[in-house]
Amino acid sequence: MKKIKIKLRYFDFYLFIPYIILCLVGTVMVYSASSINLSYAGMTTNFYLERQLVYVLLGLICFGLTTLLKLSNFTSKKFIIGGFGIIAGLLAYAKFMTKAVNGANGWINFKLFSLQPAELCKLYLVLFVAQMLARREYFSLDKGIDSYRNWKPWLLIAVLLLMILIEPDLGGFAINLTIVSMMILANTAVLKSVKRAFSWFVGWTVAVIILLFALRKWNPVAGTKYTYMYSRLTAFYNPFKVASDSGQQLINSYYAISNGGLFGLGLGNSIQKRGYLPEPYTDFILAVISEELGAIGVACILALICWLTLRMFLIGIRAKDTYSALVCYGIGTFFAVETFFNLGAVTGLLPITGVTFPFVSYGGSSMLVLSLALGIVMNISIHQRQVKFNKN
Repeated sequence: MKKIKIKLRYFDFYLFIPYIILCLVGTVMVYSASSINLSYAGMTTNFYLERQLVYVLLGLICFGLTTLLKLSNFTSKKFIIGGFGIIAGLLAYAKFMTKAVNGANGWINFKLFSLQPAELCKLYLVLFVAQMLARREYFSLDKGIDSYRNWKPWLLIAVLLLMILIEPDLGGFAINLTIVSMMILANTAVLKSVKRAFSWFVGWTVAVIILLFALRKWNPVAGTKYTYMYSRLTAFYNPFKVASDSGQQLINSYYAISNGGLFGLGLGNSIQKRGYLPEPYTDFILAVISEELGAIGVACILALICWLTLRMFLIGIRAKDTYSALVCYGIGTFFAVETFFNLGAVTGLLPITGVTFPFVSYGGSSMLVLSLALGIVMNISIHQRQVKFNKN
């Protein structure tokens, strides 16, 4: 009880308040986006609302747990080895023991909710890579990015990334890879070789762009079970050409954004959610928000998530130890990339990857993992505030 009182005394409401607001907005919008189609199907209109409320409550519990735990628990050998075994096992089970959903074997159905192991992997990789880079025996300050003294941890990371890719979950793979890459770039040892780091970043970016343009003309997975993943790329290039198939979701997202304008049609008045926009309460909930609350409503939500992300980076900058700093940078990148991928898919700037919008989209895995991650950053922030207060 004494520990809880101390935590509450130095609680960072700059992190907590945006989190709660986003959860509340998400709950309202999940109900708004799902109720009409549930009514058409003869089901109770509160079905997804009730589930989302449970996810928010469980998320708050997860947030509280990681806020109270000691950070040393996440750096122990048991956590690192045990975490790898659990996540690798879940990824293997999802791949080989479950039925494909939208062309990918990425979900494990526990009846009450579906677990997506790739979501857990994001947080695990942040904690694993932060610990690895913080330990100087894995990294040479003198030779920069090319000198790793122990390749085994990087092999474990590569195994997890490969397992996500073969599900196939291109969005999950891209986000996990981006998190690891940004943490490497953020590490002090890498930044001492800025020229190399910049060249490495530009090289990979150019390679990805060339690959996307090549895939526009060449389908390497024609006639295989991965055709669904390729169809998302074709829909990204020209959705109106495949309007009746893979381009349907993006085109209806365009209509929703156009209908909403600046101020929106009003809460509950979306047209596209009425059977036109597939699953409007999950990945494309931002399109429904745009139609009902307008560009101003979307801007307010983006402002909240930007505030959270920048706050995390600020806490990382203020951190006195490398591990805490890298954890904040990694989790901040996690939030930023998820937001960017979801927004990019809704607006057609990126291919559709099935990435949810943090705390707003319907879903248990995303809510719980993001809440756990935010709780860890809160833990670091409370420790910083406590040390600062005691010094004064």
